This record gives sequence, C-alpha cells and structure tokens, in this order.
Amino acid sequence: MRYCGYLVTVILFIIKGSVCQQEFLSSPSAVVVSPGSNTTLSCLVENMGGECRWQKDGKPVGIYPGKYTLAKPDTEGDCSLTIFSVDLKLDDGEWECQVTSTSFQSQDALASSPAKLTVQVPPSTITLKTASQGTVEDQMMLRVAEDQLETITCMTSHSNPAPTISWQMGDQVLPSTKQTTTGERTEAILTHSFARSSSGQELQCVVSHAAYPSGERVVTAILDVLYKPTVSIARVDTPVLEDGVGSVTLTCNSQANPPARASWHKMGDKEGKKYPEELQMNPVRREQAGVYICQAENSVGRSEPEQTEVVVLYAPMMVVTQPKDKVEVMAHNRTVLTCQAEGNPAPKYQWIQTLSASTERTRSYTANLVVEDVGYGDQGEYRCVAINRIGGERREVESEPVKIEVTGAPQVVKQVGEVVGIHGSDVRLEAEFCSDPVPSESTWEWGGVVLPMGSEVDGRYKAELVSHPNKEDCYISRLTVKRLGLEDSRKYILNVENKHGKDMVPVLLTVKDSVSMASVISVVLVLLLILLILIISLLIAYNKQKLCFKGAEAAKKASSQEHHGYIQGASKLSLISENSDHVRPFPPSTKV
Repeated sequence: MRYCGYLVTVILFIIKGSVCQQEFLSSPSAVVVSPGSNTTLSCLVENMGGECRWQKDGKPVGIYPGKYTLAKPDTEGDCSLTIFSVDLKLDDGEWECQVTSTSFQSQDALASSPAKLTVQVPPSTITLKTASQGTVEDQMMLRVAEDQLETITCMTSHSNPAPTISWQMGDQVLPSTKQTTTGERTEAILTHSFARSSSGQELQCVVSHAAYPSGERVVTAILDVLYKPTVSIARVDTPVLEDGVGSVTLTCNSQANPPARASWHKMGDKEGKKYPEELQMNPVRREQAGVYICQAENSVGRSEPEQTEVVVLYAPMMVVTQPKDKVEVMAHNRTVLTCQAEGNPAPKYQWIQTLSASTERTRSYTANLVVEDVGYGDQGEYRCVAINRIGGERREVESEPVKIEVTGAPQVVKQVGEVVGIHGSDVRLEAEFCSDPVPSESTWEWGGVVLPMGSEVDGRYKAELVSHPNKEDCYISRLTVKRLGLEDSRKYILNVENKHGKDMVPVLLTVKDSVSMASVISVVLVLLLILLILIISLLIAYNKQKLCFKGAEAAKKASSQEHHGYIQGASKLSLISENSDHVRPFPPSTKV
C-alpha cells in the first residue's frame, strides 16, 4: 500500500512538472533612450520557478540598487530590469534577460534574444577637411580649383548611433562615396569637380541624427573656385602705323581667381624679355614690329596665349644692287642686274637707264633687269628705284648707279641708207658705230678704193672719225666728197674692225644734174604769172562782193522810205478808195 502511494506521488510530480514549465510571456525589445534618463527593459515569465539574471554584451550584470533594479520576480514572474541614469559607456549595448532552471532536472532555463539598448547621443563635432586647406570651419571660405576633382571629407565624432551624412550645393544634392563609421568617428567623402560659376555658392554637409532637436545640423563652406587666367587683348593704333610717326598701345587684360599677373613677350625674342600688361610704343619703331603674345599666370596655372601682330610701315631703305657698281659684258651676251630693298609695304622696283643728261629710259618694273643680246645701246648707267606708298603718299629711294660696260666687235648703230647730192656740190656721208676696244681699222671703200680714217685721196675724198658727243665708246665716221660728179653715184661701204670682230654698212650716193638757168627763169616766170592771175581774181571777187553789198543797202533804204510814205499818205489812199466805189464802167462802144 505504501509503495502504491509513493508511485502516485511521483506520477503527480511528473505531470505537474510537465504541465507547469516556465516560459517568457514577453522578452526585452530594442529601446532608444537619452543619456541620464531612466528606462525599463521588460521581461515577464510564466510559471517562473528559476531566478532572474541579466547580461550585457554577453557578460553578466549585477543588481545594484540605484542603478539596476528588478521588479518582483518571486511573486509575479516579473524579471523586468530598470536602469537608472542611463550612461552611454555603461549601458549602451545588447541586453539579454535570462531565467535559471526550475530544478537541475527540469532544464527549463530561459535566455531572451539580445535587445539593443541605444543611448542616443548626437555628434559632438562636425568637421570639414580638404587635403590642400586642412580643416574648414563653419561659414569659412573653401578654396577649390576649377574643373579639378576635389576630395572633401565631412567627419563627425562621439555620436550614437552613427548619423546620416549628405552633401548639398544650393538646391543640388551631390553624391558622395559610401559613408563609413570607425569607432566613434563617422565620415562621408565628396569627390566633385567644381565649375567657375559655382564660386560664391554654399557647400553644405548635412548631418542627420535623431538626437538633434530639428533632426539635423548643417556645416556650411563658402566656395571660392580658383581658376587659371583667361586673357583678352585691347589695342589702340593711330590710323597709319609708320616708323617714327605712328603709335600703338597694347593692353593684356586677364580674368582669374586669384588675380593673375599679365605680361607681354615678343615672339622670337631669344632673350625672353617680358613687358608690362600695358605696352606703349610711342612713337613706334620698325624694329618693334612683330608678333606680341599676351599671357597671364596665377597659382592655379598659366593662361592660353593670345597674340597680335604689330605691322610697322616704313619707306624703302638700304637698296642693295648686284653687281654693286659696274659689270662688263660682251656684246650679244646676257646680263642680269638685281635690286633688293627693305620697306613695308614691300617695295616695287624700277630700273632706269640714263641716256643723256636730260634723257632717261625705264628698262624694267621688276627687281631683276634681264638684258638679253646685249648691245652698245645697253651701255651706260642704271639706277634701281624702290617705291612703296604709306598713307597714300609715294615713298622712294634710289640706288647708287650701276654701270654696264659693253665690249666686243664693232656695231653700227645708226646709218643713212641713201644720200642724194647735186652735181658739182659737196656731200658728206655719215654712219655711227660703237666699239670697245677702239677699232683697230676703220675704212671707207668704193670702186676698188680703200680710204683709211684721217686720209684723203684726189683732193676730193676725205675720211674722218670723231667721238660721239653723248655716247661712250661710240664714234661718227664721215666721208666727205667734194665737187660731185655724175660718176660718184655708187655704193660706199664703211668697214670697222677690232680684235673681237668687224662690222660694215653700205651708203648709197645718188648724184643728180644741176638745173639750167633758162629752166629756172622759165619756172620763175610761170610762177609769177600764176601769182598775177590769182591777185586779179581776188580783186574781181572783192569788187563783186562790194557791189552786192551796196545794192542791198539801197534796197533796204527804199523799203524804209516806202513804209514812211504809207504812213503820211494814209488819208489820200483812203479817199481814192472811197471814190472808187462810185466809179462806173464806160458802156461798151457802139461805134463801128
């Protein structure tokens, strides 16, 4: 009987144990609190038979009156934990509610899921930093370079939980790299390229945190966008930029941040000399002509160059000829005279040959004078004239004379093909020729006779050679024939020769018989008779014209008198007219 009672007791105990096993009615949940406040982590247990325990971040927490207290777990199964004066360092973390087993055999110990207790603390500091400028305080100027990627960091510290950081410029939200939190520091990095137009705008780091009364705090930097200079040229010229007369002012203007230093330099200047931003040339000199380059530089960089050309006008000068003073040319060859001068505008050229003291001839309108088949007529002095125009005015300069000296065989330059002489008179045959050197032989030849210069024959024929009065190396050869006879009509040949060759020219002499005295008298009488007839005809014509004139005067006078008489006899004519109305014709005669 006793055994049966014991068995019943055991069975009832097992049933009671299995039916009354402890379990959570509620477990702690995450909570966010402010520092210094009190909070309770709820933990209710049904059929509680064990003891309440709490741990934080995996470590047990003791119950300390005034800091950590439990509700009434023994009577009501309430294991809730009240934390007084919440502290970030002490209380922030993962909390678990635990209940020990009812007995060592029941194995019904309880452990809740971790519940995050967050002690909410806003960031203690917000800082902007750049690699170039370092820390940027709120409302400070932030210097960035135009069109360059800038890295700007917004950092917060000592906040719980980590804040949310965003970037904003004006109304534009800027993307940033992923936000990171390390320990008590949270940062967001902005990588952005700023345009010049962004200068003066506000770049804002917006930190959002629930602990802030307004939900967020903003740190602002004023953008100062630095950019390299751009330049422009202002130029003032006189109407005509002439050497020693005109003037020019060049101004190199720059736009930059920070302000730049502008300067000029001349292209091709080996010394690399620099001029101030305002370059004045007054008066301008021709050596100042060239291309001037305007550039500016600041801490960001150097501007792209702008350039302008200064063109200085000046009259021709420094005329150089080739050959310099003279050239010797063989006849029938070719020679070239060249001329070069400085001037702006580029000069045009003329080659002028001096023929005599008062006569000139333009031989070329180019810098090069090409003389083909040179003859003695090309011999003489030449001048090169360089010409340009400045402001509508002609400017010119002449070279020193260049002399062409022609050597070669003699050359006849002027001749008379035919000469007519009167029988019994004297006549002179002439021909001009040039020769350098002086002809070694010069003769007139006719009918087997050869007459050297300076010689006479038969007292009637004389040969002479004289130098030409105006032409160098030229001569006039004369053959004088006295008391012409009809037998002198023939061809006379001038022969000229020197060491280079010879030339000849024929002159035809025609002798005509003289006219007899009777013929002359007859001609004179006929002319006188014709003259007399002409005079008589003129006198007759004059008298007729005079008579006609007198008749015209008489007719005019008679007409005038008739008109006058009509006026005085008007009444008489009227009377006659009236009486005529009563006149009756006589009857026809009846007489037979």
